Amino acid sequence: MAEPRSTRQSPAKCIAAMLLVLVLVLAIVVLIWLFLHPSNLRFSVDHAAAAGFNLTAAGAFTGAFDLTLRSYNWNERAAVSYRALEVGVWYDGEYLAGAQAPGFFQPPENETRIDVATRAAPGPLPRDVEDAIKRERSRSGKLTVDVHVRAKARFRYGVASTRRYTVRASCPAVVVDFAAPTKFDRVYCHVHI
Repeated sequence: MAEPRSTRQSPAKCIAAMLLVLVLVLAIVVLIWLFLHPSNLRFSVDHAAAAGFNLTAAGAFTGAFDLTLRSYNWNERAAVSYRALEVGVWYDGEYLAGAQAPGFFQPPENETRIDVATRAAPGPLPRDVEDAIKRERSRSGKLTVDVHVRAKARFRYGVASTRRYTVRASCPAVVVDFAAPTKFDRVYCHVHI
């Protein structure tokens, strides 16, 4: 009687099987990424005004900037859950005012309006920044500032959610009119996730 022959896989067949499994896993990951990949979020500054704006003799800024931000979630499937938004107003690289807005939930394909009153930062401004602010305000009655937004956010797909991302929005050249503004030109922000 003949003894049963043991079957042994050749190394080439093992390598081919492992490569096939790797390609299938990679294809599944790419398909999931394409299906669930969130599109970029967008932010804009829809209104900016100064309230109680004053530069003291000691060079400190008092008052606030009242800002209306708009968050756009263009994703068709993903909702966004913001933990909190940190909003800062900068002039010529110098921090003028800031505030924290409460977090919110934003459904897919949604626009959300956020009103923020940023309070003046304590302490005096550098002399050159103070002089530049006074000069620009007296010349045009306006002040051009940069608004920066930073937030922690998660994308939600039904009951599943992603890790927490840091969303940064930079809104350059926001013009604050000290007279009663009749119109405001919306400023779109550059968003990085």
